[in-house]
Amino acid sequence: MPQTTPVSEIETLTQAVGFLNQLDVSAMKLGLDRVQKLLETMDNPQDSLPMVHIAGTNGKGSVTAMLTSILKAAGLKVGSFTSPHLIQVRERIGINGNPILPDDFQHEVQSLKHHLETLGWPREDWPTYFEFLNVMAYRFFKQKRVDITVFETGLGGRLDSTNVVRQPNLSVITTIGKDHMQHLGHTLAAIAGEKAGIIKNAVPVVLGGRLDETALAVILEKAALHEAPVIMAQPDRLSVSPQSNPTEGLLVTDAESGSTYRLSLLGPYQIDNLAIVLACVHQLRQQGFAIPQAAVEEGLRRVYWPVRFQYFATQHLVLDGSHNEDGFRTLADTLRLYFPEEPTLWLVSLRNNRPPEALLDVLRQFPPPLGMVVTQASPEHLYHPPQVLMDLLQRLFPDCPIEKALTPTAGCERLMQLRDQWATEARPLCLVTGSLYTAGEILGNLEKV
Repeated sequence: MPQTTPVSEIETLTQAVGFLNQLDVSAMKLGLDRVQKLLETMDNPQDSLPMVHIAGTNGKGSVTAMLTSILKAAGLKVGSFTSPHLIQVRERIGINGNPILPDDFQHEVQSLKHHLETLGWPREDWPTYFEFLNVMAYRFFKQKRVDITVFETGLGGRLDSTNVVRQPNLSVITTIGKDHMQHLGHTLAAIAGEKAGIIKNAVPVVLGGRLDETALAVILEKAALHEAPVIMAQPDRLSVSPQSNPTEGLLVTDAESGSTYRLSLLGPYQIDNLAIVLACVHQLRQQGFAIPQAAVEEGLRRVYWPVRFQYFATQHLVLDGSHNEDGFRTLADTLRLYFPEEPTLWLVSLRNNRPPEALLDVLRQFPPPLGMVVTQASPEHLYHPPQVLMDLLQRLFPDCPIEKALTPTAGCERLMQLRDQWATEARPLCLVTGSLYTAGEILGNLEKV
């Protein structure tokens, strides 16, 4: 007899989240077999969903947010699946940019849990935390009869559980960088091969316009093998106006069409993501989706994607989730655009799935901050100990005072105290970076104020 999990009802959101956490948030079992086997017991809901499937090292979330906002403005009902979440797990499954409602979330967790118990599978064959949410999203979007979905891969592409979809409308690969190398390979070519695993037979694939040549060659070879039309995004046709500022977003001009967009997201790197989105819109129009130009403009003006260089003018604070080499480089570019001469105070944390020496070395391109605070988010065992980061940062910035805080919230409060030692007109910019979860925890507390 297979070992089954005792039947228990999930009647509240708290119980639903608690059950998910029992699946082990950090568990990572690459492969499609578990999810495919489970979806087959539910008549494969993923195969009836129109979908844009997005992979890439950086930019997936921003592209998903922009595209979702545009499609919503066009009057479509849009499902989105993203990761990680910042404040609450419901953020990962959304319709029209809004997280799944608490009652719906609780019901869907209970329903899928009951289905697994009915199957009688041993617990080791149950989906991981990410896979469970992935399957939930397929079921929920089919039930809600969405018009189109936008799915981010979680890790890689080839063996990511989102890759069970057989025939998406579009495949998208944003960037290829050195991240998650312990799972995806230690060269850009190897990582590109994993990301290119989402390419399907005859399905158009939109590629970021600044892909490394080695990575691009691997992807193009994969696309040719599957006879998938390739569309290269064209970021060079877009330019940022000097009128851009951190309280209003980017003012972007398209030299080819003459269109001007006000993009609510900050950072010159968003130009690359916007180019991908515009290419996706063009392809979806060719497939029969009605997306007026006014919807593109409105969607970009209204898009919300937090802690990607998110600026809070009152606190003179930037929350930024950069956590890999490419992310830190774009952070440096964005600081130079908006705050070129501004002194800074930093709050830093880093997950321990990346070697800190390589990431911190990228920080050499930043001007030395006036002070730094080091912390770790929860669960603490997933983060580098503050003392390790302090020692490395001290070698990098020998004249910078560095201290540690027990939690991100305490660290941000300390950052504010350090900031307030200056006169209002001379206050340094406070910057939180290194971890999406750290930035998310601080965002949640700021939103309560």
